[in-house]
Amino acid sequence: MRVKDLGEREILKRIKSLMASPTIGDDCAALPFGDYYLLLTIDGIHEETDIPKGSTFYEIGWYACASTISDIASKGGRPLSVLVSLFLPDNMEERLVMEFLKGVESCASLYGAGLDGGDLNYGDSFSADVVGLGLVEKEYYVSRYGAMPGDLVIVTGTFGTPSAVLEKILKGEHTPKHVREKLLMPRPRVREAIFLTSTGLITASIDSSDGLYESLRTLSESSEVKIVIDYEKIPKDEWLERNFSEEQVFKHVLFGGGEFELVMTARPEIIDYINRISELTGTDITIIGEVLEGRGVYISHQGEIVEVCGHGWDTFRSKGNRHTRWHGSSGNS
Repeated sequence: MRVKDLGEREILKRIKSLMASPTIGDDCAALPFGDYYLLLTIDGIHEETDIPKGSTFYEIGWYACASTISDIASKGGRPLSVLVSLFLPDNMEERLVMEFLKGVESCASLYGAGLDGGDLNYGDSFSADVVGLGLVEKEYYVSRYGAMPGDLVIVTGTFGTPSAVLEKILKGEHTPKHVREKLLMPRPRVREAIFLTSTGLITASIDSSDGLYESLRTLSESSEVKIVIDYEKIPKDEWLERNFSEEQVFKHVLFGGGEFELVMTARPEIIDYINRISELTGTDITIIGEVLEGRGVYISHQGEIVEVCGHGWDTFRSKGNRHTRWHGSSGNS
């Protein structure tokens, strides 16, 4: 059977049976290291499927690094180091390679990590893999598997804007710089995650790189619980609601992805901490739902509660639909 017929989730299930670490299938592998867990993660980016037309290589490097750091953040970890493996066509300009690495280094350094090495290879087209190394105290590590009935569902930031920006880019339409940056230069929620997990009240956590619904579905399946969210409470950018129909907003908010926000479940006492953490970090933290006994993801919208079906980003089934090829743009502004 071909990988496109199986889909990303099914392939991961089959790979998991070969792995030694019980954290395989989570955002990071978590290896015991004294009183800590050493967090290891890797994320790839490819010219033909992951890079929007008109992106600079600085932005591409930033994005590749941010996706890796976001995985570490979702486990409550502090990023320490990143490594980069590059596959380069022989006719690629050296300045573009350096722009990419500057983007990686800038993102890594913002979160206290270093660009500490990598590998260089020939490839028919440009692609890169970014490895992230992080650290978290064992008592504050949060997996995808701990959500329980009675928990609240909390999120950082807003949803839907990155995929909406991409839609505009693919149509050749202008987008303001501040919303374009949400797609191309996302800000992983490292500080927010550290503050939230340090309360000891976070029970499960994931980032929203593959879409809000996909994140909620993963938490529901991993923890074997039912999740009910209130659509009206999901935070959305004003730009998104001004420029798209209600139906389009719904699609982008639930299924778009690329936000790299935190999607967490927490004990109800987290209410006492949310406002203070928001003040300290400058990031909105919103309660959007609750965890109940059962299975599946349900949404309350316009007076009805219905089970949500569908899927977010799948690297095999969504091939060619997420981004378009880059066209040699350069610069970092």
